[in-house]
Amino acid sequence: MGHDAESDVLLVGPGWLGAPAAAALAAASPARRVWTASRTDRPAPAGCHALTADVTRGMDDPAFARALAAPLAAVVVCVAPSRARGDSYAVYPAAARGAATIAAALGAEALVYVSSTGVYDRHDGSAVDERTLIAPANDRVRALFDAELTVLATAAAGCRATVLRAAGLYGPGRDPGPRFAAGSVEPDTWCNFSWRDDVIAAMRHVLTLPAAHAGTIYNCTDNTPVQAGAITHALTGLQAAVTEMPVEDSAVRAGRSNQRISSAALLATGWRPAMPTVFDGLRALGHALPGHALPGHALPGHALPGHALPGHTLPGHTA
Repeated sequence: MGHDAESDVLLVGPGWLGAPAAAALAAASPARRVWTASRTDRPAPAGCHALTADVTRGMDDPAFARALAAPLAAVVVCVAPSRARGDSYAVYPAAARGAATIAAALGAEALVYVSSTGVYDRHDGSAVDERTLIAPANDRVRALFDAELTVLATAAAGCRATVLRAAGLYGPGRDPGPRFAAGSVEPDTWCNFSWRDDVIAAMRHVLTLPAAHAGTIYNCTDNTPVQAGAITHALTGLQAAVTEMPVEDSAVRAGRSNQRISSAALLATGWRPAMPTVFDGLRALGHALPGHALPGHALPGHALPGHALPGHTLPGHTA
């Protein structure tokens, strides 16, 4: 971030991901004011200032003009993709439009929007990266994609806009272990994961990238897709079996993505995940993993770091 060290940062959505992200931004620059905006009263994360305001109204909400001083160093949007359902999908493009107007009105140098790899919406286990065609087939994907396009359009006005597509967010307070131990995901489904602190590190990282990276989308995962059965086996020592889901859950099963996400582009900028596999993250959450292979030995359906899955290009290698 190139503005004066005292330029404000606005983070929208101080929830499970956004609150520690704001605290990390404040800790990294103690002289900088970091504001966290939410439509409901929330306590400010450590070192931050809380702001009750509705980002979907943009600068029409007077709370933003009263609290924030131009120029802003950055606007960061962490509206949780996993939390919206039905009509609330509209919050994605609405929040993106509001954040873009705030960024423009207050001369923000950078705008970072945390999106979801769910925008790819693949169900066949195929490998995808940022060049993969997005063809919205439902309201959620359409809303996610519209929000991304709104954010990227701000790059034309000189704002360094970046979209981070996270997948399978997990970490302290959000443990996927019990779900996989119970075999709730079909064993041949490819899963992708993003450790919360790694996404926060990616937010901070892209804010330091030069202007040439403006208007860029990056997948932000551990770059190690794993089949659900391998996770179940690691947690239990037992081979996973296909389980029958209740009828009321069939729509969830049908809509769950099955894809292998590449984060090679983000890795090429110098970012590295602290949890390079979901197994590392599960251990950090306290799981013993009795069925996990020894280092250097791959489980079925698990790509070791540095080894490509079929159809998946490694960083620095062309397909």
